[in-house]
Amino acid sequence: MSEYDIRPYRAGDEQGILDTFNVVFGEGVENYAPRTLEEWRWAFERNPAGRRVWVAEADGAIVAQCAALPYRVHLDDARATITQGVDSMVHPDHRRGLRRPGLFVATAQPFFREFGGLGKDALHYGWPVEPAWRIGRTFLGYEIITTQNIHFRAPGPGSRDLPMGVERIERFDDAAERLYDRCRTQWGMSVVRDAAYLNWRFIDNPRYDYHVFCVRDGAELRGYAVFRTADSPRPNSGLVVDWLVPPDDPEAATLLREAFLAQARTDGAEAVLAVFPEWSPWFQRFQEWGWVVYGSDYLLIGIIQSPRYDTWWLRERWWYQLAELDAI
Repeated sequence: MSEYDIRPYRAGDEQGILDTFNVVFGEGVENYAPRTLEEWRWAFERNPAGRRVWVAEADGAIVAQCAALPYRVHLDDARATITQGVDSMVHPDHRRGLRRPGLFVATAQPFFREFGGLGKDALHYGWPVEPAWRIGRTFLGYEIITTQNIHFRAPGPGSRDLPMGVERIERFDDAAERLYDRCRTQWGMSVVRDAAYLNWRFIDNPRYDYHVFCVRDGAELRGYAVFRTADSPRPNSGLVVDWLVPPDDPEAATLLREAFLAQARTDGAEAVLAVFPEWSPWFQRFQEWGWVVYGSDYLLIGIIQSPRYDTWWLRERWWYQLAELDAI
C-alpha cells in the first residue's frame, strides 16, 4: 500500500495534477480533448478570487485531488466567497489505496477544515455526478439545494443578423459592475459581475469561445447576454451562459433574446437552453416568450459553511446562471 502525503497545493504540482486529471476524466470518453496546462493556469492561477486545491501525493506523483473554484459574492449586501467543487478525482491505480471511505474523502476532509467554517467560504456547491454525490452525502455533508430545471426552445425560423441596437463586447469595463449593482438589489446572494470576473470567465477563457452581446445607453450597459454552442447537457445546443438585464428594461431584454437566437440559427443549434432560479422574474418571462421548462437529473448540491443560511434560503435568494458551472 502506498504512503500518501495529503497536503495543500504547492507550486510545481500542476503538471502532476494535469496528468492524473487527463487519465481520470479521459477514461472511456471517445475523442477526449485533454486539458492543457494553459487551461489549468487560467482556472487555478488567474482566477481573481484565488485558489482552493488539496492533493494526495504518492511516490512522487499526484494521485488524488479535492479542488474548487472560488467566487467573490455579495451575500446579504456584504462581500464573501463561495466555492464550486471541481475536478474531484483519484487515479485509477489508487482507488483502493485506503479502506473506506477512501482516498478522495481523506483528501477532501482537510480541504473543508481549511476553507470551511465561520468566517471562511460561506458555501461549497456543485452539480456532482452520481458517485460523487453518494460519497459527498455520506461523508462530507452534501445537501440538495434543488433539482435543476432547464428552459428549452428551438431557435425557430427568423433572422441570422444581429438586431439593430445590439453590440458585441470585446472586453468588459467598469460599466459591467454598475449594471450588476442595478440588478442585484433583489438578490440575497450572487457572484459579483465586475470586469475582473467577467473578463476572466468569458473573454480570457482558453477552452471555450463565447458570444457576448450587449445593449448600451451611451457608456452604460443596459444589459448583456453570453452565449455559446455545446454538446452538453444535450447535443448541438445553444446555451445562454449568462444573462444580466434589469427586469424593468423589456426592450433591452427583447433585443438580447433576438441576438442569441440569431446566433443559434447561424451556428446551426437545434435547441437553446437557459437556467434561471424559480423565484426570478426571468423564470416566468422566458416561458412567456415560448420557452418550455423541463426537469433534469442535475442536482445542485451544497455544503453550507455559514450558520446563518440553509438550503431553503438559497433556493429563494441565490441568483445563479450556467456561468457558475465551470464545464459550461
